[in-house]
Amino acid sequence: MQKFMNIQRLESEKFGVVERLKSFKEIYKTFSTTQSGKQSSRCIQCGDPYCSDHGCPLGNYIPQWLKSTATDDLQTAFALSNESSPFPEILGRICPHDKLCEGACTLNKDRFGAVTIGNVEVFITEEGFKNNLTLDFPGICTDKKVAVIGSGPAGLAAAHFLLRSGIAVNIYEKDDKAGGLLSYGIPEFKLEKHTLKRRLNLWQEAGLQVHTNIEIGKDIDFQQIVKEHDAVFL
Repeated sequence: MQKFMNIQRLESEKFGVVERLKSFKEIYKTFSTTQSGKQSSRCIQCGDPYCSDHGCPLGNYIPQWLKSTATDDLQTAFALSNESSPFPEILGRICPHDKLCEGACTLNKDRFGAVTIGNVEVFITEEGFKNNLTLDFPGICTDKKVAVIGSGPAGLAAAHFLLRSGIAVNIYEKDDKAGGLLSYGIPEFKLEKHTLKRRLNLWQEAGLQVHTNIEIGKDIDFQQIVKEHDAVFL
C-alpha cells in the first residue's frame, strides 16, 4: 500500500471511436487485475478514511477492499464491496465518484490524484462473478413479507437488504420491466442492461417476486397491498 509516490492515478480507458460506432455498448473498459491491483496499492489507508466516512453515502468499506485488491485477495474484496452496497458493479459505473469518494480522497487534495476507486469497485464484482463467487442470501427464512412500490434504485436497494435478512419481497412496477432509472434513464453506453439483469436474476433466485405492468391505485388497490404485507416501502 501507499505506493502513490511511484504509481500515478489511472483514468478509465475508452474503446476506440471506430469500435464505439459499431454498437451502443459501454464506452469505458473495465480495469484489468494488474491495473486494479496497482491503483488499489496507491491507497494510503487513512486513519480517518474520508472516502468512506465522508465521501460515500453508503459508508462503503473502501480502504478495506482496496487493500484486499492490492494483495490479490479477491474473495475478501468481493465480500466487503458487496456487504454495504446493493449493486457495487452498477454504482461503480454511474456514481459521481469525482464528487463523492474520489473527491474526498486524501490524495485528491495534493498533486498525486485520487485513487481510481470507481473503476476498482467495478472490477471487484465483475471479476468475482467471473470467478463464480456468490452472494450470501439465506433464502426466505422468516414469516415476514414486504411490498416495495417501484423498482428504481431505492426500491431495489430495499429489496436487496430485506432479502439478506430472509424477508420475502414483492416488487410492484408500473412499467414493463424493473429498474426504473437504471433501465429507462441511463443509456447503454454508460450502463449495459445485462449488468442490471444479472442482479435481478440473483435477487429472484433469492426469493424476490417482481410484478411488472401493475400500477398501484389502478391495477391493484393500495389498501390490498397493505393488508397482504407486514410493511410497505414507497
